Amino acid sequence: MIDILPPDAVQQLQQTLDPERFTHSVGVMETAFRLADNWKMFPVDRVQLAWASLFHDCAKNLSKDERHRWLNNGPLPYGEELVPYSKIVHAPLSAKILQEVYGIHNRDVLMAVAYHPTGHPDLAPIGWMVYIADYLEPGRSYFSKREEYLHTACAEPLEGLKLVTRLRMEAVRHKNKTQHPLAVKFQQYLESLESLQVQQT
Repeated sequence: MIDILPPDAVQQLQQTLDPERFTHSVGVMETAFRLADNWKMFPVDRVQLAWASLFHDCAKNLSKDERHRWLNNGPLPYGEELVPYSKIVHAPLSAKILQEVYGIHNRDVLMAVAYHPTGHPDLAPIGWMVYIADYLEPGRSYFSKREEYLHTACAEPLEGLKLVTRLRMEAVRHKNKTQHPLAVKFQQYLESLESLQVQQT
């Protein structure tokens, strides 16, 4: 699975992330591919899905100085509204690094990476898969019902998105943190849907 990407890019990512974060990223990739295997109604390019899922956290282990340097080095491709939130600023920075260091310019991939912590109404299927996989990858073993939740997501994409959104928001509330407005907007968007449709761009 991982070998569909350039070995030098994977090696560079592995050198950039700590071992735990790299293992998480591989788990996200594996889980995203499992979703893709089941979501026959939403076919995706597996190479693009691999870039989005494996590299979604490529800025996670940057130092504070490195983050500032990237933020001050031109505009972000997506996710500017996430920058004031220190816990999730790595997401739009990861999209920027994916674009500028690894040469990925695919809109669906960059949006998937930039908005994987909050979701976004304009996400494509690749974005939905990464959003779910980030929360239900095998390393999330503290979820006693992780496999049950993933089974639901594999069978019913919209229900899976709603479920993961509720879980994410419950976790934020449990920590007495404020919900990001975009996460609230994404939940409201999902609850308004009867079925998932790919947005035309």
